[in-house]
Amino acid sequence: MLLNFDINKETFKKDFMYREPHLFKNAVNSDGFTWSNINELYSRGDISHRDFKLMNGYEVDKDEYVEAYDNLGATEYRCIKSTLYEYLRNGATLVYNRIKNEPFVDHISKQIANFAEAHTITSGYAAFSSKSSYKSHWDTRDVYAVQLLGKKRWILKKPNFDLPLYMQQTKYFSDIQEPEEVYMDVTLEAGDILYIPRGWWHDPLPLDGETFHLAVASFAPTGFEYVQWLEQIAPNILACRRNFTNFECDKEMIDNISHEIAEILKDKDYYESFMMHQLGHHHVPSMFSLDILGNGKVEKLQIGQKIRLNVNLLYFFDKGFVIINGNKVNVDELSLKLIQHLYENPYSSVDQVSKEFADHPVEKINRLLFQLAIQDVIELVNIEF
Repeated sequence: MLLNFDINKETFKKDFMYREPHLFKNAVNSDGFTWSNINELYSRGDISHRDFKLMNGYEVDKDEYVEAYDNLGATEYRCIKSTLYEYLRNGATLVYNRIKNEPFVDHISKQIANFAEAHTITSGYAAFSSKSSYKSHWDTRDVYAVQLLGKKRWILKKPNFDLPLYMQQTKYFSDIQEPEEVYMDVTLEAGDILYIPRGWWHDPLPLDGETFHLAVASFAPTGFEYVQWLEQIAPNILACRRNFTNFECDKEMIDNISHEIAEILKDKDYYESFMMHQLGHHHVPSMFSLDILGNGKVEKLQIGQKIRLNVNLLYFFDKGFVIINGNKVNVDELSLKLIQHLYENPYSSVDQVSKEFADHPVEKINRLLFQLAIQDVIELVNIEF
């Protein structure tokens, strides 16, 4: 199931990303998605975990709907379903944060991650009434709201605190009032995706009916994280190791510190070291392929096998390598072109890739793809599109 974005990535980055919301109509074909899928999704999760929340205008205490029990000597937890159902029947929303290793959800979030060129975390929201479970607020990350069942109304207002970071949530700024002017009032239908930049006020409202949507939050590196990372460089600056006395005496030392830090900030080598650190911690979950990659009797991929690159942000380092799924991959001319092609053409088949690189032997391309799959650089995709 490929997402149908109505504009290309470059246009989106130039005109909308971090600037203003955008509605992608009918971007997802959700025809085959039912409440059976959602019930299975929630059932496979651990409702006792903090990633599960029952929101009713506030977060309902877990003790109300989760209980411990002894299972042959092991303490386990189960949902008190009668209580959960009662809350949902009266307007609560059941939230499942950090969903992963769920094929349908993963294929949506991975395509959005590729489109946004950022790490993503996906949450699910199920509700059955017109009651709002959240107050109007801003988020500290960009959000792509993916409506899969039912409808939901979104009221969006321009930010009055630009580009908030993770510690700058709405609840910590009671002096900042929600704007009165509405920028966008839109009802999402099944298949729609709404992009909401961080900092934009929004109030998601169910429409007195069943609704389920995913919120795919994207996290690209920021200047704040770059400055944080540079803290480890500070001890190497002599002026940073000198003792302070008072401002008048320390002016020259402060000037020296600011000059050296300014030079470091502009140095591409430091920037690339920071990106290595960031991308080294980006792990894209992928499904096991035990029967192919774990089977010593298999040495190549089937030509119809679909594949995708396990990366959200692809950065080519000057020293001739890339970092994909936490792996440092040294690249020659062929592998560089191959990786770039896979990044720009996710869910290609082995046959399609081989034809794109027809000036190289088919077996050579297949062996290279097989080794990249072994290293978890590419994922073998087994889903119908």
